[in-house]
Amino acid sequence: MGGNFLQEELTAVASSGGPDATGPSARLDALTFLLIFLYAVVAMMFIRELVIPLYMSSIDGILPGDPSYYHQIARAQAEAIRSQGLAAFELRPEGQGPAGIASLLYLVSPAPQAIVVLNSLLHAVAGVALIKLLMNWFARRVAVLAALPFVVSPYMIVWFSQLNKDSFAAAGAMLLLAGFVGMIMALLRRDKLGGQVLVALCGVALLWVVRPYLNQILLPIIGGVVMVCTVLALRRPREHRSGSLASFICHAILLLLALSTFDSGARSDETLAKFSGFSAREYEEIVPKGTVADACIDRVDQDVWETLDFLPDYMNERLRALAAQRCMVFTILYADSNQFTQRSVVDAEVLLSGAAEAIEYIPRALMLGVLSPWPSAWFMEVEQRRSIFYTIVALEVLLLYMGLFALVCWLCISRQWSVLVPFIIVLAVLTVYGMSTPFVGALYRYRYPFWMFLVCLGAAAALDILPRGRLRRFFSRLFPVQ
Repeated sequence: MGGNFLQEELTAVASSGGPDATGPSARLDALTFLLIFLYAVVAMMFIRELVIPLYMSSIDGILPGDPSYYHQIARAQAEAIRSQGLAAFELRPEGQGPAGIASLLYLVSPAPQAIVVLNSLLHAVAGVALIKLLMNWFARRVAVLAALPFVVSPYMIVWFSQLNKDSFAAAGAMLLLAGFVGMIMALLRRDKLGGQVLVALCGVALLWVVRPYLNQILLPIIGGVVMVCTVLALRRPREHRSGSLASFICHAILLLLALSTFDSGARSDETLAKFSGFSAREYEEIVPKGTVADACIDRVDQDVWETLDFLPDYMNERLRALAAQRCMVFTILYADSNQFTQRSVVDAEVLLSGAAEAIEYIPRALMLGVLSPWPSAWFMEVEQRRSIFYTIVALEVLLLYMGLFALVCWLCISRQWSVLVPFIIVLAVLTVYGMSTPFVGALYRYRYPFWMFLVCLGAAAALDILPRGRLRRFFSRLFPVQ
């Protein structure tokens, strides 16, 4: 079966217009990068200099919260470097990677607008990586058009105009996906591996700077994909094997070693690591009694949590860590009285007390990570909040729903099963986020690069099948007229 699957995939890859077997022009890649960069600079500067001062609380175009916090840390470290030399440099002062990078930038240009240039470069890198990723299955013109929801997103342009983690995370996620999928496509085509692993390693590095816990999450997922691909490749007839398999294994081992090495160092490591040996007693004076967070924390205490004997300790601990992170999110219910914030917290009645319950919650976590906010909330939020953010989110989710339907149809028509590799990786990451972050506002930002890949993939599928009547032919075969 494995040999037939690979042969079918090879035929689909070779016959489709997507992979562009002759190789796209480097000049077009450079032009695409330049256009995205220029758009980002102009849009971010417009937002930062005109929109934010007029409609939002800010100081010199810097929003309160994380952007202001990172900016202050970066300024302080830049001054320390000027007086003490580079010995004063820390990559993550106070555990915050963006502040460390920005401190070096402030040495060259003290104006906070310099952050716009940095984030525009990262946004252009992410946009080109996404387009190259989609070009594994679609023609360049389709990939470019499908990537527009990510490239021009008005909401994220507002956030990307600030010093933030998400610009780094988006570029890192897209580079890692593009590089790893490129390795697999080279294996399928029996080509020599080139710089795909270097692209993936650059993604690992960017994620390590701001959210190294993502490398922890991706390690077992990518490791499992590597094992499956290796087994399927070994089931090919011996005469159909090539040196690309050995090269793939070597590059995959290098990538896995990087993921396992660069998996800690930032304050965000607390998302998974701080709950090792978690005890509810540590939070007795912090979390008020009788709250949802208090009840939740009591259930994930190490003396109460029910493990599953057939699961390794690593899995039991990780499931408990994700459940404990949910408890921390529930502190919002008593810390913030804003009705929209309160309504954004979901499943507060679901308090996990063991590995079995955590596993049972996985389908619901997948739905939260991929499909939220639900359609029932779209118009209510737009009408009551009258915010362009909620309007944009509703449109993006609607685009995702239609895109997922188009993707299923496209997959049945094209039979390019290799697209399931990034699809499964992304679904796994979104499931982890859905389980650990039952707060739709934060979930939207954390999941953004992975979630937008699904949006753009669905858009590419729709653009590929609709103009050529392929969808109509598909349904005519599925439901033939008698």
